Amino acid sequence: MESRYLYRRNRLAKKRRRKRIIRKAVTAAISILIVAAIIALAVWIISAFTKKNKPENNNEKPALAEQTETQKTETEPEKPVVEEEEAPPVEPEPEIQIKTETVTLTEDDIHKGILILVNRDHPFSFTADYEMTDLFTFKSSAYKFRDTGMMFAPFAGEKLNEMLVDFHNKTGNHIINIISAFRDIETQQRIYDSKLKYYNGDVAVTEKWVALPGSSEHHTGLAVDLGIYTDDGDSFDYDGTGEYAWINENCWKYGFIVRYDSSKTDITGIAYEPWHFRYLGLPHSEIISGTTFCYEEYTEYLKTFPQNGDHLFFTSYTGERYEIFYVPSQGAETKVELPENSDYFISGNNADGFIVTVTLHDNP
Repeated sequence: MESRYLYRRNRLAKKRRRKRIIRKAVTAAISILIVAAIIALAVWIISAFTKKNKPENNNEKPALAEQTETQKTETEPEKPVVEEEEAPPVEPEPEIQIKTETVTLTEDDIHKGILILVNRDHPFSFTADYEMTDLFTFKSSAYKFRDTGMMFAPFAGEKLNEMLVDFHNKTGNHIINIISAFRDIETQQRIYDSKLKYYNGDVAVTEKWVALPGSSEHHTGLAVDLGIYTDDGDSFDYDGTGEYAWINENCWKYGFIVRYDSSKTDITGIAYEPWHFRYLGLPHSEIISGTTFCYEEYTEYLKTFPQNGDHLFFTSYTGERYEIFYVPSQGAETKVELPENSDYFISGNNADGFIVTVTLHDNP
């Protein structure tokens, strides 16, 4: 009887323990579900709040910012509209009027000036009235003279003397001999006849060494021939070599050029004469020295710079600046417009027009 009672008691205890375990499991499960629900709710609330306050794109401001701007607009007083004043009309700057002077040239003037071209095709016109001076007035112990009474253009004579004195000071050489300067047509004829006889009447050979009377540069008083005359009385041809090369290489600084180059005989018609120097003056002697032009080619080159076109601008080694242009002859009268009071010189080219050389000065 007692054993049956114990059995039933143990069985009830087991049931009660099982119920307690089930009850605890259910309670735990419910707690977990409640916590999960709370977390899910919290996540949803945060997500909803974040989405609500996030701008749709980068160009839009948050609602709070928009509200602030709206509040500012509503609270700030409207600014009065100020009408812009019209700018006064701009007056065009007045054109600078350069005063000019007109130089009138005649047909005879084509054959005058230090830049005239003289050769067989362009003979010298003896209508030109050149001022001449005796080269002996520049007498110096730095060089010698074949004769007294050799005439030369005075401004060219000054530069010739300066060049030969500088050569003497540089080398100590004093045996340069001036053998020929200005020649009238009669003197040129005598020289031509003598040379023709020397070459047994061969005109072609003679004219390679002596210009026809009337076509010699010596008629201009701007050409000079040099030789050598020693203290012992011996004469030699001047060949422009050795220490004398200094003269041929630097003559342009004094306004001279070696007129007859060995490579231009077919153009000049004259054989190579290293002793024959022609005065042109700066800047023309300097320009030619920087090219391979003979003087015939240079005068043609200048025609590419007409009065009404592009001009030739050149800065000399002295620092002087020049403007050069060509004016074709217009017949009986040719008018040239130049800036008033400008520093210029005009020379005929002995063919068909005029070469204008203007020295440019900076405005004060």
